[in-house]
Amino acid sequence: MATSIMDCVQNGGGPAMNTDISGIGVRVSFYLQTLFLSCLCARSGDANEIAGALYTLLATNTAMAVTALILGLKPIPEISFHDGLVVFYLLYLSWVTVCFSLPACARLGNGASDKRSGNIKMLHFFSIVQSYTVFAFAFAMLITARTFGSSVLCNTHAVVVLFRPFSALTSGRTVCWVMTVLVVTVYTGILVKDHMPPAKKLVPQWIQKRVTKQIPAASDQDLPKTSPDVVPPPRSAPVIAPGNVQFRARQPPEPHMEYDLQIAWNLVIEIVVVLILWGLTVMNTELLIRWNNFAPSDGTSSWQFGQVLPMFLVVLPLTNVVNAFREFGLRPSSGSG
Repeated sequence: MATSIMDCVQNGGGPAMNTDISGIGVRVSFYLQTLFLSCLCARSGDANEIAGALYTLLATNTAMAVTALILGLKPIPEISFHDGLVVFYLLYLSWVTVCFSLPACARLGNGASDKRSGNIKMLHFFSIVQSYTVFAFAFAMLITARTFGSSVLCNTHAVVVLFRPFSALTSGRTVCWVMTVLVVTVYTGILVKDHMPPAKKLVPQWIQKRVTKQIPAASDQDLPKTSPDVVPPPRSAPVIAPGNVQFRARQPPEPHMEYDLQIAWNLVIEIVVVLILWGLTVMNTELLIRWNNFAPSDGTSSWQFGQVLPMFLVVLPLTNVVNAFREFGLRPSSGSG
């Protein structure tokens, strides 16, 4: 570790990566979980399938944020500021995925039994806990950016990436502050609004009582009366011009052939958009690692127990996605008409 710190001080870049929290296995697990959950929300018609994948991702996000907080703020930190940036990108991707997946799960659970409704409420509760745990990690990194982690001397070399690198302690920190405060404010406002009792419609009631006038219904006496001496005008008979009239047999219209490919094009577009946005986020995360120039590890393998274990978290969402597409394919759902 001391050698990697001296290398980053002399040559720039970052210290050796802590593979247990930002290694290849952890990153691939995050990438695939978010991708499979997004596709599952687009295709699946079962709220239980989406809820299972959501619980897995919520647990992963919360565990990652808590672990990064503990390891980064210890008296002797075990992760660097550069590791924290990788965790920040991974949590941002998964948090956005959770926020867009919850409405799909709630929509499929409308009108369900009390047990399923209780499961959705519990899922919503865990999502709130996960969100504020992620927010706590983000604020901790932003507040202690210059002294965060085990390699404080290397923090000035850290960069954040949005298609190109920016200094993490200057412009990158400012942008992250603005984005984080805005996201937390909007999220908290929506949360408070959803849990407040509905406000009474005082203004419409006042308008109905004070302003709106009741228009009386017209009675038979108010209708205009027709004089019995007035003779209605006679109907004009149609005039047929003399000549020969020819009749032709009516030909039946040719049937219009339509071929239904049974493809839900809105679903295809949604999946394409998900793949594009997901690919851009993954690309920026991997560019973050590349442009931060992590020092090489001490000859240890990248695929250890801490990298293999997160890969098993992909099994449940992968199974649900395969089952959903085997059952429905790309066909329109029955409720789409």
